[in-house]
Amino acid sequence: MRKIRNLDHTIKIPNLKKMRLGNHSFLVNSKLGYYPYFIIELMQRIIQKKANNIVGSGEGGIGKTYQLSDICRCLSKRFDVDDIVFNYVDFLRCVLTTKRGTPIEFDEPSYAMSKQDWYKELTKALVKTIESFRFKGKPLFIPIINKNLLEKSIRQYLLQYHVHIRDRGSATVYRIYASQFRDTVYNYQLCTLRYGLFDNNLCNKDSCLGCRKLDPSDYSKRCIIFRARYERKKMYTQEERYTIALEEAELKEYSKLSLDEIQARLMTHFDKFYFPDKDDIDIDLMAILLKRECRIKIGHNRLYRLKKQIKYDHPNLFQTPMMKEK
Repeated sequence: MRKIRNLDHTIKIPNLKKMRLGNHSFLVNSKLGYYPYFIIELMQRIIQKKANNIVGSGEGGIGKTYQLSDICRCLSKRFDVDDIVFNYVDFLRCVLTTKRGTPIEFDEPSYAMSKQDWYKELTKALVKTIESFRFKGKPLFIPIINKNLLEKSIRQYLLQYHVHIRDRGSATVYRIYASQFRDTVYNYQLCTLRYGLFDNNLCNKDSCLGCRKLDPSDYSKRCIIFRARYERKKMYTQEERYTIALEEAELKEYSKLSLDEIQARLMTHFDKFYFPDKDDIDIDLMAILLKRECRIKIGHNRLYRLKKQIKYDHPNLFQTPMMKEK
């Protein structure tokens, strides 16, 4: 036994041997229960061409994605930030391009995607695993705040394991079995997980948030360790979806505007859609300017009505028939 001196008391720690799996080492003492049981079971299921759909639940901010990413990195040394996806398109890309046995993590984008949209994309991803993963051998990991947020059909019939993350680096694994005779799911405790912070030899910070090296203007000074690249990818995805959501909200809001309000906004760009040589307004340019400059999208019928209204309200901006004859 090895002793570690602490300020308050002395802690006894058993002598543990190291077991190498891939690029990572595990402390092993099978008599005391220290053994990478979950990793080895998943590896065996991959070899046996069985489905491996794992959900990781826990409250926000305790490192669900980090914990599941660490498991993925233990399963395959090829797992990288590109294998953490936020939508169905990226999921299919991983299915088609990554090698057999490489895990895929479908990160919960609830901070930027509606619950309904995420359900649709996740359901498509899980159905795809049942159809093709027998041959692909690619485990799917899903971090989420609570397993009950998933649709009933997903959490009852499409999942094999549930990793309940209690705190940073500490979790309990449950094996999920669906009854073939009742509308019931059985959860059997499989093992507990104790993980330290990966890459702590490269950076001893427990979070990338607020770090100056996360996304500096100088690319040469960017941090390139795994969790920094993940946080950067998540940040870009979030900003992109917020921008799209803002545009959709603006388009929906401006569609309620009256023609007088739309005309007032558009007239500041009158010289861009009026052609003096033709003495006419270009409808297509009006639509482009409304969408890009004014964030307004209207149909063709309203565009033609708007054109007539502009000519009626601002006759001085157009050439008169008498001037044309001269």
